[in-house]
Amino acid sequence: MKNEAYYQAYLSHNQISRRGLLRRLFTVSESIKVKNQPPRPPFAAREDLFLTACIGCGECVFACPCPNGLIQLEQNRAELEIDYAPCDLCGKCAKVCPTHALDPNFTADTFLRPQFSSDCLIKQQISCTDCQTLCPQQAISPDLTVNNECCNGCGECKIACFANAITLK
Repeated sequence: MKNEAYYQAYLSHNQISRRGLLRRLFTVSESIKVKNQPPRPPFAAREDLFLTACIGCGECVFACPCPNGLIQLEQNRAELEIDYAPCDLCGKCAKVCPTHALDPNFTADTFLRPQFSSDCLIKQQISCTDCQTLCPQQAISPDLTVNNECCNGCGECKIACFANAITLK
């Protein structure tokens, strides 16, 4: 559940302008499409297996070391929400999962990849290398091409972008 502490942490990192609020209102269909395939925590089983195995116990939620937790339960299934802090893929969520819907033997990848909006300074021909230099995997090239083999979906690039031009999909 998202509580007041979650929203305070989110708003301390993200500023919401009137233009951004209106833009989000008019792009609802895009967010609905993403909702059909919710982002899973790292070390998650294949989606069909995950849906069968995850019982919504919440052990992964409590094990996440992020202060307000990156893992939330939605419809009794674990979902990853990288809104204000990146996932360091520590594996604590996988170690405590009693049903092995999350397991350390599965891939340490969230399968989220950065998408760069037109607000990106590089796309506006302005010099910025924050997402590239802060990416621990060095998966983002200067022309904003993402190396999917290197990227693990940690979200560090999204958090680093002060222009809020990166979404993870």
